[in-house]
Amino acid sequence: MGQIEPIDTIAGHIPTARNYFWGHAMDGAQLCVKEQLTQIVSKEEPVVVYCGSGVTASPVYALLKEAGYEHVKMYVGSYSDWIKHYDVAKGEE
Repeated sequence: MGQIEPIDTIAGHIPTARNYFWGHAMDGAQLCVKEQLTQIVSKEEPVVVYCGSGVTASPVYALLKEAGYEHVKMYVGSYSDWIKHYDVAKGEE
């Protein structure tokens, strides 16, 4: 995770981030909550969803809210904004 970055100037990820590719939530042309997503985070912990620029984080945010997660926020600036202000992590950290 975060080894290669084709768009931003710095490869990496926000520290403590867990990776989930939003496309895994597709079932044909429908988005749906799948067990893989709910295994990554519990409903009790706060979750901040982000992606590279804020676009593909939206479906994951919507899915978590639909699944009953109450402590979900979306970091709209996402990774592109983070690297302007903070350090990044690399690999599975």
